[in-house]
Amino acid sequence: MLTIKKNLVLSFHSLVNLNKKQINIVLLVFYLLNSNFIFGSDLTIKLGRSERKIPSKEIRGIEYVSSKALADVFSANYFYNEERQKAEVKFKDYRLKFTGNNQFIILTSKKSNQHQIFQLPVSAKSEDDEILIPIKYATKYLGYASGMELSYNESQNLISIKNNKVDTKSIVKWNDNLIDISTVKYDIFSAKIETKANGTLLRLGAKRTLREPTSSIKDNTLYLFFSNISVDNSLASTLKPNGFIRGMQIKYVNGNPQMEIKLKDGYDSYEVFYDEEIGEVLVSIHNKFLKTENLNLDSEEIKKWHFGVIVIDPGHGGKDPGAIGLNGIKEKDINFGIAQELGDLIKSNLNDVKVVYTRSSDYFVELYKRGKIANENKGNLFISIHCNSTAKKPTNASGIEVYLLRPGRTKEAIDIAAFENSVISLEDDPNRYQKLTDENFILVSMAHSSNMRYSESFADMLNTEWVKQARIPSRGIKQAGFYVLVGASMPSVLIEAGFLSNKNDAKYLSSKSGQKQIASSIYDAIVKYRQYYENSIINEIKN
Repeated sequence: MLTIKKNLVLSFHSLVNLNKKQINIVLLVFYLLNSNFIFGSDLTIKLGRSERKIPSKEIRGIEYVSSKALADVFSANYFYNEERQKAEVKFKDYRLKFTGNNQFIILTSKKSNQHQIFQLPVSAKSEDDEILIPIKYATKYLGYASGMELSYNESQNLISIKNNKVDTKSIVKWNDNLIDISTVKYDIFSAKIETKANGTLLRLGAKRTLREPTSSIKDNTLYLFFSNISVDNSLASTLKPNGFIRGMQIKYVNGNPQMEIKLKDGYDSYEVFYDEEIGEVLVSIHNKFLKTENLNLDSEEIKKWHFGVIVIDPGHGGKDPGAIGLNGIKEKDINFGIAQELGDLIKSNLNDVKVVYTRSSDYFVELYKRGKIANENKGNLFISIHCNSTAKKPTNASGIEVYLLRPGRTKEAIDIAAFENSVISLEDDPNRYQKLTDENFILVSMAHSSNMRYSESFADMLNTEWVKQARIPSRGIKQAGFYVLVGASMPSVLIEAGFLSNKNDAKYLSSKSGQKQIASSIYDAIVKYRQYYENSIINEIKN
């Protein structure tokens, strides 16, 4: 006898009487039942009178299914990249790519290698070496890729397949926001300006994957330097001025295009990103930090910028232990120890500075509430303290890192942010964070642009002090999308104070002397930063 999970029992004798198609279905069920996929209800896929069922899982009221199981059902090839958390379902003419914790689906023609990019209302999920997709929203795109007309009945969790084929050339007509890439002649083919509360966003549509342009700014002109690509020259004449952007010119230097974007006065800084998932170069131009017209040093408006409150956030707590290190060390305890040492130093030496903790003992605080606490106390600096770890223990990975709020550029940074953000699964309403993914993180970091240069300055001072004082190495300043930094409307950093999975780091972090030394380096950076901050505010006003 062959025993399968969920009390499903089959005999080898019964398999003999099944045809090849039926055996394939049994083997598919066997695979799914013995994988790490967690079962909810079944998704039914119906063609005429024939039906097949695959397990589905309900997450926050939405049914998700395994992308691999769907590939098997549609007799499509399947590829999964564990490192990048991407899955491809390969049909006859098209490939459909899903990315874990990402809202974008990429449909690629095998013939022309051109791609279309679609955005789902919710992200696909990466779970137990699987990419789970929200079937309600993905059905249409499965239809595009398979060339079949599919419809989804949510109440019955049922996909119906009609015999008539779909003309994939009409994909563009079904989504007015998309451009038919196959007809585009240029690598950069579109330009659009969007005004935001905290600045201006320029979106440049890219036909193919390209290298992020280098940039510089001089005399109210932002220069973007591209290499080995083509640009539609008509974009300069058709782009309508808006926000900080007065206009654009396109020139060529040694055969490579150069965009010259004319800016109005009043901006503070800018950033340039290339987002491969949505196929766009995003240029964000930020408002100035402080409007200083008709202000004087004694005004109430200026007094509120006095450096008087530091918010210290000991990461994790209560039912959320954070990372578990060697010998069972819990991250939440180390974080709290460092936070207490830092707070004591500030209270003893900076009498006019108030210290606010997001938690004062071992209890759970939701991520959004940590930022709320900081804002309600009118903090001037937000410091979130954490520790790193690796799945493999012990590890050679060692050192302290400081993170700024920006989309992560490396897999390591993205993985660390994913771990720290995963605490939302313990919260009552994880959906509140749903809109802070993918492209939207660029807009969130844009909203924080008024504080970004101060965050960068503090991070640089902090890194300098670590190099001088701490007995474990500095791994430098990095960037990633941490939810806890989103809520704090002030200069903010997140610290990873070493690896609990490293023998030397763990010993250092667990010791009173190690915690005191790390706290001391943070304190010395705060003292230097405070002077820089207050001088900057005064210079803003005078100039």
